[in-house]
Amino acid sequence: MNLNHIWMNLFGTTQWFGIDIGFWVSMFVIAIVVVVMNVVFWGMKPKRKAVEAAIDKQGEKR
Repeated sequence: MNLNHIWMNLFGTTQWFGIDIGFWVSMFVIAIVVVVMNVVFWGMKPKRKAVEAAIDKQGEKR
């Protein structure tokens, strides 16, 4: 299965703005990965700081 041949039959060209379609597909994939990573990491709650956790532990022992 030759993707360039299929693309050529559908759209009549294998370039966009003078750059091969493979480049644009890879840029699209990278953009999707970046967006997904941002959604995941911005959705995480921050961990408590080690100093606060140590103070809480000392207070529990007393």
